Amino acid sequence: MKKFINGNEAFAYGALASGIDFYAGYPITPSTDVYEFFEKNAEKYNVKFVPTSSEVSAINMIMGASIAGARALTVTSGCGFSLMQEAISYMASDFVPCVILNVMREGAGLGDIPRSQGDYDQMTKGGGNGDYHTIVLSCKSCKDCMEMPNLAFELAEKYRNPVIVTYDSDIAHTKENVEILAQTKNNIDKLNFTLKGNKTGKPKLIQNVYYHDKNYNETLSNKYNIIEEKEQRFEEYETNDAEIILVAFSICARVCMDVVKRARKEGIKLGLIVPITLYPFPKNAFLNLPSLKKIIVVELNILKQMRKDVEYYTKFRYEYFSINSMSTCPTVLDILSFVKEVK
Repeated sequence: MKKFINGNEAFAYGALASGIDFYAGYPITPSTDVYEFFEKNAEKYNVKFVPTSSEVSAINMIMGASIAGARALTVTSGCGFSLMQEAISYMASDFVPCVILNVMREGAGLGDIPRSQGDYDQMTKGGGNGDYHTIVLSCKSCKDCMEMPNLAFELAEKYRNPVIVTYDSDIAHTKENVEILAQTKNNIDKLNFTLKGNKTGKPKLIQNVYYHDKNYNETLSNKYNIIEEKEQRFEEYETNDAEIILVAFSICARVCMDVVKRARKEGIKLGLIVPITLYPFPKNAFLNLPSLKKIIVVELNILKQMRKDVEYYTKFRYEYFSINSMSTCPTVLDILSFVKEVK
C-alpha cells in the first residue's frame, strides 16, 4: 500500500515497521509530525506513548525502556537535541542502544525553524562529555525516512550504541508517494540486555562500562574501529570518470542529483557522492576515482562542517570548494553555475 505522506510521517511508519515498543517525546518544530503520529496511533499499533515535560525527560525515559529490552525511540530538533546530550553520552558509555531522530533546524542556541545542517559536528563528533561516538544516518527522501528506522535499530543493537537518524526540515515536510512497510514485532532477546528483572535473573547494577571493564580502552577503541571499517554507507552517481564531484546529504543531495544530470547533458564530467553514514564518514567512497581533481561540498551551515571531514578523509589531495549557507538551499542553476566557474 502506498501513501502520499511527508518525511516525518514516513519515518513514523518506518519506526512501526522496525518493531518499536516505546516512544517518549516532547513536541518541537520541525519534528512534531512524528510526535503527533504516535499520539494519535500508538494504542492502535500497540506502542507505549509517553508525552514528556521536556527533552531531558524523553531521553532518560527511552534509556530506561531500552535497558529493559524495549526498542525505544525519541524525536527532537535543534535545542531539544542539545538537551539530550548528557543522557546520550551515558547510554554510549554503558552500551545502551536506542534511536533518536534529529530533524535539524537553523542556528545555535534556541535557533529558528527553517532548514539547516548545522548539527553535523554535534552529531558526528559527539555532543556530550567523554569518549564516544553515535552512529549517524542521513535521509534524502521519504523512502529513506521509511526504511532508515529498521537499519538504525539493527545497528544500535548490533553495537549496543545510540544511533542518530537525521534530515533537515525540507525532507521532513516534502510529500511523496511511499510504500508503507508492514509492522513487525520486537524480537530482541531481553535476557541479553543490561537489566534483568526478578523473573529472568538477578538484577544488575547499571553503571558506566569502564567501572567494571579492565580493558575498557581496548574495548572502546575496537568497537569504533569496527564501526568505522564495516559500517560506511554512501550512494554515488556518475563518479567513475568524474573530474569534479559534489558531496552533499539530505535536501542538498536531492538538488545535486539534478545538477549532475544537467551537467552531464552539457558534457561536464560531474559526479555526486551522498554520505548515508555521517558517522562513520564514508571515506571509501573516494577510493578509485582516477579522474577526480576537484570536490565541491554543498551543505547548509556557515562553518563548512562537513567539508572539514571531506578534506581530512581524502587526505587533502584535491582542490576543495564550498557552497554553504545556514538556511538557504542553493538551486540547481546556482550549483551548476558554480561548477562551471571552478571547472
